[in-house]
Order: sequence, then C-alpha cells, then structure tokens
Amino acid sequence: MSGETVAGVDWAGGKWLAIVLKDGAREEYLREEHLSSIWESDWDFDRILIDVPIGLPHDEETLDKREILDSAARSVTGRPGSVFPAPSRGACEAAKDGDDYETVAEQNQDDIGKGLSKQSYNIAAAIGEVDAFLRENGAASEVVIESHPEVCFRGLLGEQLTHSKKTAQGIGERLKALDGHLDNPSVVFGEICRDLDHESGEIDVDDVIDALGLAVVAAYPEEDLNFLPHDKEYRDGAKIPMRMAYWSEDRLS
Repeated sequence: MSGETVAGVDWAGGKWLAIVLKDGAREEYLREEHLSSIWESDWDFDRILIDVPIGLPHDEETLDKREILDSAARSVTGRPGSVFPAPSRGACEAAKDGDDYETVAEQNQDDIGKGLSKQSYNIAAAIGEVDAFLRENGAASEVVIESHPEVCFRGLLGEQLTHSKKTAQGIGERLKALDGHLDNPSVVFGEICRDLDHESGEIDVDDVIDALGLAVVAAYPEEDLNFLPHDKEYRDGAKIPMRMAYWSEDRLS
C-alpha cells in the first residue's frame, strides 16, 4: 500500500459517499451532495476511484470505445448485468438539467442510436455532474478515475465472486476479498455502517462495501494498478480518459 491519501466514492442514497484512507488505513467518510465538495475538502487526494462511467460517448467512434471498455469489465466480472451501458454525454447533461426520462432517452437515441434503461436514467444526472466537473477541472481527470466495485473485488479476491452483494453471503465474500489488503476489514466496515446511522436518505449496505472496495484499490500505488481495456489508451471527445482501474496479482482477462 502507498503512503497516499485516497478515496473510494459511490453514489448512495442521493449523495456521494466517500471513504477516505490515508497510509492504507481508514480515516473518515464524507457524504456530500456534490463531488466538488469532496474534491475541495481538507483532504489533498492523490487518487479517487469512483463508480460511475467516466469518458462518455457522443458519436459512433466514442461509443465503440466505451463499449469495448464495458465489455471488458463484463467479461472480468462474469456478471454482465452489473455493468450497465453508459449514456451519451448529451443525455447526461439533459438529466443533470432535470429533464424527464422521455427527453433524456430521446437525446441518447439521437446521440448514439441507443435506448436508455430506467436504471441508466436514474444515475445519468450523477454521471453528468462528474463529467462536467472533470471538464471544468482538467487536473482532476488524472486523479478521479473510473472503477467498478465488482471488477475491484474480482481482482482482490483472485477468483470469481459467487454471491450477490445484496446478500449476507455476498457481503461476507467481499470482506474476505479485502483480507490482506486492509487491516480488520470487517471491523472497518461495521464502524462505517454504525457511523452512518445519523445520515439522511437510504444508504444500502452494498453502497458501503462498494465504496470501501474502491478505496482499498485506490490505496495501491498507481504504478501497481491495471486498467481496462488492457493495452489501449482511449479518450472521449473531451479528451477525458476512458479507462477502469483495478488491482490484481495477475492481470485479469
């Protein structure tokens, strides 16, 4: 583990949940309405892994790149349904502006010729917020990196996950994956859940394990991280990297 300050960030209960690690140990959690508030907090982050698509399609070329990245993630996890198609940049902008599902879906169809699921619509505004933040803060695009909790846990565990994160067995399996990468992961996980008891909104227990898994991977030095898709360096139309970080002893395929 590095001696850096890092965070794992997940969209949880209508706000961003960030679990902060310093020198590989848990420091605190942050829960903010806007990613910019996490970025501007007292922590000087070396790296932030976040569970939203970064690098958005706006035409056929960028859609092809995005689909290669997402396909690689689905292959690694063995759980195709856990990686949903990224909406277009225009659709995310429309959702961020408060447009309804029909309007956002129409924009997505116009941009990239794809339909839009309600699941994608429900997080499109958050994706649009992250996208706008990165386009307005160029330096942040090298610090705030897309990741996916299921890819992270697959790499940390060293084998395919067999249980849904919505189940007790699934939480146990993911805590097992953190063994050897974080001191007393079960204790840390329990402390975070307990500390969240005064927070507003419904925070699912799998949001906490997801953010913790992202933070643990973020704590590895960047030179030790792998990125999907392997051996490719894609960028979207705004020159934002299209990549997904994970750690594993052996590169996943």
